[in-house]
Amino acid sequence: MKTEKSELPVVGVDVGGTKIAAGVVDAVGRITGQVKIPTDARNATTILDSIEQAVRASLEAAGLNSSQIKGIGLGIPGVVDPVAGVGMESANLGWHNVPVQALLEERLEVTCYIENDVGAGALGESLYGAGRGFESMVYLSLGTGVAARAIIKGNLYRGTHGVAGEIGHISMGAGDRACRCGGKDCLEAWASGPAIAAQAQEAVQAGKGSLLIELVGTAQEITAETVFEAASKGDRVAFDIVTLAGRNLAQAVFILAALYDTQAVVLGGGLVQGRDELVKAIRAGMEYQLKQSPLFGPVLEGMPVRVSELKNGGPVLGAAAIFNSRTKR
Repeated sequence: MKTEKSELPVVGVDVGGTKIAAGVVDAVGRITGQVKIPTDARNATTILDSIEQAVRASLEAAGLNSSQIKGIGLGIPGVVDPVAGVGMESANLGWHNVPVQALLEERLEVTCYIENDVGAGALGESLYGAGRGFESMVYLSLGTGVAARAIIKGNLYRGTHGVAGEIGHISMGAGDRACRCGGKDCLEAWASGPAIAAQAQEAVQAGKGSLLIELVGTAQEITAETVFEAASKGDRVAFDIVTLAGRNLAQAVFILAALYDTQAVVLGGGLVQGRDELVKAIRAGMEYQLKQSPLFGPVLEGMPVRVSELKNGGPVLGAAAIFNSRTKR
């Protein structure tokens, strides 16, 4: 019996600066043939070689060929033009204005669509994860960086320049902390993984007594995970750092919810997977924010703030959702 084109699976590809994950995703979000390979990031051509290798390896692992899939969706870090299929700027990949879609379609002889990796995360949660059933939602990605994207009436909202939701580099006015973007007091400088680790390192180096140093040995070895572990064991220094990050992220959630007026917010990324210290701090911060706003508080009070349900398969599912979101129209 012939399979309808609409029923065929999609290959989702999560492109990173150090590794590429790919998998074959069916209509209900089941992943087969999932593979991870190192990214050869010497130049644009070697990165495209790595992507092609990952796609072919995934198809082989799933026992399929390119004629048995609808197409390929790729989540790519940095600024992309999804309409033209161009990777415009990516610090992680070191490329500028690379026609990713055209080059991969020529190599693989199948339709490809690209999207920013945070946009991919939003689409994945909307289609397969904690955002299912909501016509509108905001996805806030928390990891090495902090960024958000909104789904409005079932579609990814990109804004005029493709940066709608880039809240990570909005100043929170929390002090005088430098951000890697060159600005001051950006949300990312206070609440990203590296920022949480840096604050803990500074506290230990300043002589503050803490369980942190006992967990790892030296200040330089402290990571965000170390901070969450210490906070869970009652360490005051770690608890205060996590609480501050949670308050800043709660303010970001409040701003995003007020701006987009969505039905839900979904928290994703490495900082909220496996530990709930930061999630608790964000929810506590949200309760405070809501009480301070007689205008928005009553409106947003019942809005659910959920944690991603996609776990380790999220990036691949999000990438597959890119393709499915483009072809549903």
